[in-house]
Amino acid sequence: MLSRFFLISFIIMVSKLSYAIEVDNLYETEVHLESESKQDREIATQQALKIILTRILAGENILNDNIVKTILANSTYFVREFQYSLGEPTPNSSRLMRVLFDEKLLIDTLRLSNTGLWNEIRPTTLVWLVVDEQNKQRFFDPYWMPEVDRALTKATKAKKLPVLYPIQDLDEKQKISISDILSAYSDHLLKVSTRYDVVSTLAGKMIDKGTCWKAEWTHYFDGKITQWSSPCGLINKIASNGFQGVYDNLSRYYAVTPPSKKVDSVLLKVGNIKTNLDREKVTNYFETLPMVKTVTRVGEELGYDVYRLFYQGKRSALNKNLAKDHLLNLEEHSKLNAKEVKYKLISG
Repeated sequence: MLSRFFLISFIIMVSKLSYAIEVDNLYETEVHLESESKQDREIATQQALKIILTRILAGENILNDNIVKTILANSTYFVREFQYSLGEPTPNSSRLMRVLFDEKLLIDTLRLSNTGLWNEIRPTTLVWLVVDEQNKQRFFDPYWMPEVDRALTKATKAKKLPVLYPIQDLDEKQKISISDILSAYSDHLLKVSTRYDVVSTLAGKMIDKGTCWKAEWTHYFDGKITQWSSPCGLINKIASNGFQGVYDNLSRYYAVTPPSKKVDSVLLKVGNIKTNLDREKVTNYFETLPMVKTVTRVGEELGYDVYRLFYQGKRSALNKNLAKDHLLNLEEHSKLNAKEVKYKLISG
């Protein structure tokens, strides 16, 4: 169910978009892992969360945002459910794992970042694609070009970008040619594209060089023209680069910054934790505090377990809550960082 924030965003999007749909499973993806060991699962979960974040966040260098880094470092905390594919993996293959992340928990945490969020309502992009194989140029045809089709499908699925390919019926073939797609003059291409009632149009040329693929792309959106190229590489990487450019343009335009809920954070370092049972006791305690919205265990540092708490309300009230059940003893406040406090777990 959409939150009130995203419901408002939905209303805004409907007024902006003439051709938009609601994409499915925005917070779910699949990744490969080498084994079901805890270490491999954590690595795969972090990879999965990175896919999710790069399909919902907008802005440059989003993975360098401090909040985003914290989320990725604690990726397993945001997992709502995961499931392995059936059957044992062979020695030369990996197993597929489906991961669903907690949308509300992610959004609440991302409110503290400086990144924009793009919801499920997304415009369809019309894709005019020319494929050059063995020096022969043809319009993209999924039936005769399955390798290209798989690469394009994988790329659009990863970014959750709805796409539409031209019908290429007799009437359309009479109106447009390959040279129109590749031309530097876009008026005719955009005129023919009006039949599809879209706001986003991508024109591209993918070239099979034998040992690699390369591509050139042009994106028409919001009255602007953006061009970029994909240097020689694997076909999946080339397709991904093409639709990454589309995602960058669209997400910057449609993403919105969630309204702040006046959530603050504090770094707590807890000493005297000797067992996993102690660690579980402390984590559960933090989660029961009424002011605390999110708890992430960052790691260990010089004998202390380090936790990041996101909370609402006054810091003084949080300090009282932390002391009321006599589970933790205050050791010291950091002289260098007002938002860093050391505690000691009371034994017994």
